[in-house]
Amino acid sequence: MQPKRTRVVATLGTAQTLAWASSYYLPAMLARPMAGELGVSEPTVFAAFSAALVVSAIVGPHSGRRIDRWGGRPVLMVTSGLFALGLAAMAVASGPVGLFAAWLVMGLAMGSGLYEAAFASLVRLYGHDARGAITGITLIAGFASTVGWPLTAALEHGLGWRGACWAWAGLHLVVGLPLNACLPKARRPLAPAPDGAPVHGEEDGSSEPPLRT
Repeated sequence: MQPKRTRVVATLGTAQTLAWASSYYLPAMLARPMAGELGVSEPTVFAAFSAALVVSAIVGPHSGRRIDRWGGRPVLMVTSGLFALGLAAMAVASGPVGLFAAWLVMGLAMGSGLYEAAFASLVRLYGHDARGAITGITLIAGFASTVGWPLTAALEHGLGWRGACWAWAGLHLVVGLPLNACLPKARRPLAPAPDGAPVHGEEDGSSEPPLRT
């Protein structure tokens, strides 16, 4: 694996670990204290999370098209802000309406900032040569639950569930955002190629069609 590609895998893999740990794996540790303080049932908390999954599925294809056009760097940088916003909204929620609103924002972030977006970003950079990088990202981010569950539990124990949400929001701004900003820039937007002509990749000069999700 080329050194530059190794850095991309390490950078994006770490950002993905943060994204998964603070979103998909968050309710398992915080649903009970959230429910108790907000005066809702635990199933209501998971219903809000399920709503985020629906939003994620809806926005995913649109995020893929943005990555096709501009590359993953700007999309994933915006996503870091969305994760921080959603977690901050969760931290200040005072009832079920605020909880659902926060998770809807999280759904926007999840639809444009988890595996699908990361893999699309790699294909945008490397074409078919992205397979190895995708495997590397999967291996690193596969530890998200291993890292996320005990860290969330420790944060909740020391700061309460609201403090845990604030802490994760801060990590997206001070860790996730800089990591995503370190990704290589796409040289130019992809334009439709003439019939029979290849579309050229960005970083390695390979000829690959853009990924459509």
